[in-house]
Amino acid sequence: MLACDGTVDGRRFLSRDTVDLVFREQSDGVDLVLGVPLRFGIGFALSGSAAVPYIPPGRTCFWTGWGGSAVITGPETGVTIGYAMNRMSSSFIGSDRLRRYVEAVMSCLVP
Repeated sequence: MLACDGTVDGRRFLSRDTVDLVFREQSDGVDLVLGVPLRFGIGFALSGSAAVPYIPPGRTCFWTGWGGSAVITGPETGVTIGYAMNRMSSSFIGSDRLRRYVEAVMSCLVP
């Protein structure tokens, strides 16, 4: 829904103001739980976080899970990437495999 700016199949579920809230920076610094630098909007981390430099720039939000799973989405690209691995990594925020998949997906997008 966020990749489509709040709509699905032409039906609006989130107002543009609500979508904008997701991408409005609320904090930027070292996360006190994870111990890595992250930028946060409402509900998600935002691109530009030093801990995950391969997240596409612009209006992109994401979250990762223990072992390397992740979801990355944004209305500028209209793409959502969901990744659940079958072999966990020791990472708590992204992984080398996730980075390679994100780079491969983004390289397929037509500018």
